[in-house]
Amino acid sequence: MLIKVAYNGLCGSDVHEFYEGPVAATIDPHPLTGCSVPCVLGHEFSGTVVEVGAGLDDLAIGSVVAVEPIETCGVCPRCAAGRRHLCRRIAFHGYNREGGGLSELTVVRRDMVHVLPAELSAVHGALVEPMAVARRAVRRTRVERGDLVVVHGAGPIGLGAILALRADGVEVVAVDPSSERRSAARALGAREAVDPSDTDIVSMVRDLTDGIGAAGAIDAAGASAAFAAAVRSTRPDGTVVVVAHHHEPLPLRSGSLIFGEVTVTGSSIYDTNDFAWVIKAMQSGAYPLDGWITTIELDRVVEDGFEPLRAHSVNKVLVRLDQRTA
Repeated sequence: MLIKVAYNGLCGSDVHEFYEGPVAATIDPHPLTGCSVPCVLGHEFSGTVVEVGAGLDDLAIGSVVAVEPIETCGVCPRCAAGRRHLCRRIAFHGYNREGGGLSELTVVRRDMVHVLPAELSAVHGALVEPMAVARRAVRRTRVERGDLVVVHGAGPIGLGAILALRADGVEVVAVDPSSERRSAARALGAREAVDPSDTDIVSMVRDLTDGIGAAGAIDAAGASAAFAAAVRSTRPDGTVVVVAHHHEPLPLRSGSLIFGEVTVTGSSIYDTNDFAWVIKAMQSGAYPLDGWITTIELDRVVEDGFEPLRAHSVNKVLVRLDQRTA
């Protein structure tokens, strides 16, 4: 399917790729797609279907879509077990396939396309992918309505976790050193949004929970101190989910696990069910767009996109490519 891109979101992974890469992009031909650097970045995008391949007659030209940007082998044990998002040969559009979401036009497979309901905009569509990442992390906390979860890091994935948790009726405490990001967290429904530099997170969480600790925590910060606080402030049998990439070894002591019986696990991207859940939740109004999204033009992608994202001075940045669809 040929997609005319409307919006493409910039991701923290793109920032690392731009300044430090290649990281996810491959120097040698990718084993599944044969692609290698140079590549066009962009894996969080929406657009309009302008052409379809032979035999594809289930999607109308002009449909506005969100793209699930992964291609998998379909035959390995992980794919066969329904865990295609963990495929060892996974390829990402924007790193390992021809033409990413920062292209004006790009070609994707039919199984990568999710048609947006009429009441959702192309802006919503460009947010589905990162919000699905956050939704999966929320699911892996195993928390229930009325529980309290601490979200460490209020960047785009952390904010997405807050929105998904609030949609499930879960109380949220957000932790981030940035005042801008704390303000966004409060606006999107966090019960508390605190600065870890002037707050004892563990004591605060225990005070809020009568000493028992939070039902779960999400590490969307990628900082050692955040991870340590997440483990120490989570109740017995609670779950700490790591969704951020850490560049240093995790500060994990065996006593924290033995005497606290806290589960520590990771969360990798999403599956198709996470995409579908986010789109349905967007329809219900669970993902407001005001106050946390910045829209820029393609010729300002470095100055207004990568640089402020690297400095943690903005939240979600969308690049507008198709003025008409936008």
